[in-house]
Amino acid sequence: NLADDLSHRDSHIAMKDPPRRRRPDNPDMEKHGDKSSAKFVTRSSTTRASFAQRGQLVVQRVVLIMRSMTRKHLFLLALLCCGLVVMHQNNIILGHRGLIVKKATNLSRLISQSQFYLHFWTFISPGAAASWQKAKDYYDKQRPLFEKAAQEFEVHPYWLKTKINRIDAGWYEMITLRAKAMYEQYKGEGKEDFRIEKDKCEMYRFFNRNKFRTAKIHGIWDNVDKFSDELFADKAIPPNSSWPIFFKCCHLTQGSSESTRMLKSYEWLHKNEKQMRKFVKEKWIYRADDWERPWANYMNPLTDSLKPGILLQGPYKLSYDDMAKENKVVELKVECFWGRAYLASANFGRDTIVLRDGSIEVYPTNWQSRVNAHTESPWNTWIREEGHLEKVWKLAETAAKIMGIDQVRIDIFIKKGDPDAITINENSISSGMGYRSHFEFMPKIWAEGHVKKWYKEYKGASANLPVYMQDYTKRACPNVNLINSPPPYV
Repeated sequence: NLADDLSHRDSHIAMKDPPRRRRPDNPDMEKHGDKSSAKFVTRSSTTRASFAQRGQLVVQRVVLIMRSMTRKHLFLLALLCCGLVVMHQNNIILGHRGLIVKKATNLSRLISQSQFYLHFWTFISPGAAASWQKAKDYYDKQRPLFEKAAQEFEVHPYWLKTKINRIDAGWYEMITLRAKAMYEQYKGEGKEDFRIEKDKCEMYRFFNRNKFRTAKIHGIWDNVDKFSDELFADKAIPPNSSWPIFFKCCHLTQGSSESTRMLKSYEWLHKNEKQMRKFVKEKWIYRADDWERPWANYMNPLTDSLKPGILLQGPYKLSYDDMAKENKVVELKVECFWGRAYLASANFGRDTIVLRDGSIEVYPTNWQSRVNAHTESPWNTWIREEGHLEKVWKLAETAAKIMGIDQVRIDIFIKKGDPDAITINENSISSGMGYRSHFEFMPKIWAEGHVKKWYKEYKGASANLPVYMQDYTKRACPNVNLINSPPPYV
């Protein structure tokens, strides 16, 4: 018994104060209870655990939790799952247009055009720093030219209600301030001049009234049933028309509405009649939601007020895009301020920028695209070499002058090998294009003209008419004296 007691006592002492040990690779002595040793042992154990074992543990825990749940718990879980599915399908919180996606998308867009974001990458990438410096040098060179242009430029009174009090406003901030002014004029005075862009039917009537060349318009409809009947009775599209034909909704101008549909051929149209009838009715009752942009709260009430409309438009000629190695319609989207073109965004590559000096900035790699580090394009240099740019700038500036607008984007089709085939496509007064390093400087040109009042206010005979009713052919529009030649005729 005494031996047993002594053995028990020694074991108890050993448990309370374990003997010191030596690591094989470390001569220093340490105790089992040492904190660093405990961390070492824990990390080693975790590392040795296989992924399969971890997975089994997780499954076992889930099974235990499920078995412990009562019918009430299961009912609440099923209700939660159903709620998540409904929210996803209806874009309430989840879904590709849910609240979470909307907030994240808007935040991402605001950051991407902010000065903080642009300057951050200049410290990371020498290419980004060079691109920013080039954009700044370009702005410094262009600014006095725009000041001079603005001093001779007549602005329609509708665009002077935008309240801007600082020169360093951001691009999205400028558009939001304009949207707010348009909203206030609509609510307070019933003015609908925004239809110059937000109503495609009115936009094309403006282009045709002023004799601008556009892709052929086959017709405009304000009755959805009549349109559908005429379309499939072969009355909407004249015989021997060129295909494809483009279906467009006049009341849906935002890309997020996904309202433009290419009708590939006569056979394709009739083969897909059921699908097209459904698509037409869905888009007829749909109302634009500019959820991707921070100005949606002001723009959505304006687009909600539009009457639905449909138009059919013919195709434009294809050109070979040697960057994408395919035939496509090449489009330059020209940003104009105070009646003068600043730059254009091209539809080849990602956010390709074309400057007035003929420089074509492309971002061919993912890294360059991420940090805004451009390369001078070796592709599609025919845009510069064939003399397209001079005609593009002039056509865009002519449209801006007739509108008497402080800022507008004019979208123009061009044809390789034929500079005279230039054609207006559409316009935008709330452009969401990506302008890379130029994001910092473009709004300065726009804002400074307002803050320092470079412009003249248009007080001519048509000053009380909406912007979309201005008519150069009757000399009833702003800046008649600045238009040296009439727009290209159809």
